[in-house]
Amino acid sequence: MIQATLLLFWFALLVAEGTPIGRALRRLLVEAPAHWCNRWSRGDVLLILTLLAGAALILWLMEAEGRLFLGMLGPDIVAGASMLELGTLLDVAVTALTVFATLRVKGLQQWATARFARCMRRARRIRRPARKPTNDDGDGPAFALAA
Repeated sequence: MIQATLLLFWFALLVAEGTPIGRALRRLLVEAPAHWCNRWSRGDVLLILTLLAGAALILWLMEAEGRLFLGMLGPDIVAGASMLELGTLLDVAVTALTVFATLRVKGLQQWATARFARCMRRARRIRRPARKPTNDDGDGPAFALAA
């Protein structure tokens, strides 16, 4: 029923394009929702997509009971989620995951270096005997005598 009504409104928009009713329908059905959607932030879109993904997951896992669950609990979930700024929380969660992943990679590198350092051969450092300075003519320490 709703789809048929929307198709009729769309048809009326196409047919009555230049008339006063067509302009009123355009303001009501096109410009007002476009203006409302223009105010959405990235966090709002993330919230909507997260809620839709959660609802799809519930419907897929629970089938018939999922419909009942979403029918009874859906409005409460949306109201509770809209009280919080979930876009910011999602940004914080992604940042935290990135930091922890970076730290784990560094920790893994340190662990691998410590674990496999014993197995890998190192180039041995050869100590060369200390040379005498080239300008030393004496056999031992000599004292300079002033004249």
